[in-house]
Amino acid sequence: MGTAILGAGVIGITTAYYLARSGEQVTVIDRQSEAGLETSFANGGLVTPSMCDPWAAPGIPLHILKWLGSEDAPFLMRLRAVPGLMGWGLRFLRNCTDARWRRNARTVLNIAAYSRDQLDDLSVETDLEYDRNEGGTLKVFRDALSMSTTQEATELVGGMGVPYQTLDATGCVEVEPALEPVVNEISGGILFPEDRSGDAFKFTQAIARLCREHNVAFRFETHIEAIETHGDEVVGVVTDAGPIQADRYVLALGSYSAQLVRPLGIKLPIYPVKGYSLTLPMAGWNNAPKIPVVDYGRKLAVTPLGDRIRAAGTAEFNGFDRSPNRKRGEILQSAVQDLFPSLTVPDDVEIWTGLRPVTPDGPPILGRSPYRN
Repeated sequence: MGTAILGAGVIGITTAYYLARSGEQVTVIDRQSEAGLETSFANGGLVTPSMCDPWAAPGIPLHILKWLGSEDAPFLMRLRAVPGLMGWGLRFLRNCTDARWRRNARTVLNIAAYSRDQLDDLSVETDLEYDRNEGGTLKVFRDALSMSTTQEATELVGGMGVPYQTLDATGCVEVEPALEPVVNEISGGILFPEDRSGDAFKFTQAIARLCREHNVAFRFETHIEAIETHGDEVVGVVTDAGPIQADRYVLALGSYSAQLVRPLGIKLPIYPVKGYSLTLPMAGWNNAPKIPVVDYGRKLAVTPLGDRIRAAGTAEFNGFDRSPNRKRGEILQSAVQDLFPSLTVPDDVEIWTGLRPVTPDGPPILGRSPYRN
């Protein structure tokens, strides 16, 4: 019966590909009509070991309290979300010590660097088209204080083997000429040359096509209702289209994973944190950026994706609510226009939201469950 993979995002689809390539019979189940239509659809598209420092860091709790209820805050926590955050939040606070922050950053870096290297190999092997960019990431700062406060995190990743280059404002423009109009507003920047970027949706779709060539079966528009177990073994998946059975099961449902396995006694510390993005055409823009630029102060990432540009950022703690907040979308739009004044943003630009599956310490949850298959 092979392996059933629950979830057709970038993780589920890539897992399916590697298993099928090794000769495994694979079935992928997802409620959407095709692969990559949830959080993989319009995220920032960054593959950045350089940004391995977790959100749970010294000083962050005070910032979150200061930002509480503020619509223009990089981290917005809705008061109605607080009750559902209690257990997760306590774990988050426990990880905001310097020692745990450093330990968790190393764990994330190891996974991120491995993932980037596997992406490089897979891209060469399959010649995938997904608006891949190998130019690195440029993180820019508006004031010297912001740059100095992030220096510890930069030195941390540098000490773990991530190359970086500290730049003044002129150096930032030399690396990314699109920043010339705001050169006087930049205090400096840091270039991470070994980062990557690309369109996660295009990548997921391309891998899904390869999966079909390896006879992966897709069960789209199929809602997963429960996981059935017997003793220490999973015996099937209950769906609205009938039961699905396999020898092994992979859970790759992102933010929705915790809800599904809670009845099995598995408590996954995952909270859905809403992120926003705008995708804009670059046609006619003569001074468009060539590499991703991260505006540290505004927690904004601007990523070139072929003939488009994606602005992504902000974090909103509001449970599973994916409805876009117009004001936060406008804040994102204003931030990207402030960074690139010559960019024209259409009046009908669509605001996209997705739910990041965030753990309280930073690293993803990988490995076996208490059920042997």
